[in-house]
Amino acid sequence: MDALRIALLLPRVEVWRRLAGPARAVHYFRTKGSRHLARSADARLRLRQLIYAIDSRFPDGGNCLRRAIVEMALDPTSACETLHFGLVSGGGPKSGHAWLASDEPRSKRYDAEFVM
Repeated sequence: MDALRIALLLPRVEVWRRLAGPARAVHYFRTKGSRHLARSADARLRLRQLIYAIDSRFPDGGNCLRRAIVEMALDPTSACETLHFGLVSGGGPKSGHAWLASDEPRSKRYDAEFVM
């Protein structure tokens, strides 16, 4: 059931992410996520892994911000978490990263980090 929800939600999140911007998209999908039933820590980890597995098959190879927003939209605990953005100076495409507080960032070295 989660796989179907994720597959249906990913394109919607992508449209919001591109057209409304991160702040509005995060707010909108946090509200949606807050209405779901709470999951155990193990169930949240499985959800995160499933989101990654499905999102990475998209033509763009996946998007970390899109994955974080989908997780927030499907899990109330994730919906309440801080969202981090790490940026590398002069890094170019895909050199930044977005992650939820409970998830480890890919790198500990970002030139700038923003939270929401």
